[in-house]
Amino acid sequence: MTQIASGRGAAWPGVALPVRVHDLLLGLAGRLDDDALSDARELLASAEVDRALDLVAGCLAAGPVPVSRAEHDELAQLFLAAHADPAVVERLPVAEPDLVTRHRFTAAQVAGVAAEDGVADAANRVLDVLPDIRAVWAVWRTTPAGPATGPVPHRVVLIGVGQQGSAPATAYRVEHALRRAGIRASVEVLRDGAEPTDYHQTAMRYANEVTAARTNVIASPAAPKPAPEPPRREPELTAPTISSNSAPQVPEPEPWSSTPSPVTPVPAAPQAAEDPAESGTDESLNDSELDLLRQLQEELARREQTEPGSSAWQGDLSSGNSTSASFDWTEANSTTMVNGMPLQPPETRS
Repeated sequence: MTQIASGRGAAWPGVALPVRVHDLLLGLAGRLDDDALSDARELLASAEVDRALDLVAGCLAAGPVPVSRAEHDELAQLFLAAHADPAVVERLPVAEPDLVTRHRFTAAQVAGVAAEDGVADAANRVLDVLPDIRAVWAVWRTTPAGPATGPVPHRVVLIGVGQQGSAPATAYRVEHALRRAGIRASVEVLRDGAEPTDYHQTAMRYANEVTAARTNVIASPAAPKPAPEPPRREPELTAPTISSNSAPQVPEPEPWSSTPSPVTPVPAAPQAAEDPAESGTDESLNDSELDLLRQLQEELARREQTEPGSSAWQGDLSSGNSTSASFDWTEANSTTMVNGMPLQPPETRS
């Protein structure tokens, strides 16, 4: 199980315990011998944090290699977090940062070999599968490091990783790939957001970048482009036009004539709406009333044709002794109605 704890060496709170140990090893680079740092990184990549801390503290005490007060306190906290015995930490000498050994680096070739030669071919397959690799540099160190120093010049490979990368695993796997290819080098992995030490800042000033075609670089997500707004269509305001051909034609009413004429069948009313003020037809009559009115007109026309000398509508109403036969309203049509009301006989005037 990965242990999580916060400490002074962490770039942000809540960082994993192996990453804190990795940051401590970066601070000891150049003071502890290269083989001891390589063995400690291998144990750290195998999740053996307590054994890695015991190895580092034992090498520092055997040197002796002085550490700063902040490094001493960080070591004590890491031992407690890893459930290891911190007794060896109390025997470490504490020195000021001014007494730390300075190192020199060079970008020139050593025996006709540049520092970046062969690194890409040996580590390219490993770098392709490791996450969030930002860049790789290589440089020669011309000064010895640690009490049990190795031969110089010594190759140093610097790798930058993002927050999604694993610094302990990257350091071990790249160094193991270089060793299998016959390249002896120290691999220092710098995390994005962590403050580099003076040792790494000096090395970066002389380092050359290792160019390799890698496809595992995680690019920052680009901001989505806003979708173009559809063009606004202004409404067209036009006045309605009325054509003369579309206007309904209202027939003119025929003048009233007292002389009866043969009644012809009335055609059906047109569907077009007519103006009541201009038309003589009463819109309040329904079909049944119109039918009754048509029957009444037919009956009047029939009686006028049988009695041409007299008219039922032109009798002498001024005298009660009229010689013309009065119209029998009851016998003519008992069911005759106009506007929904039965016809009434005219009253006799005196």
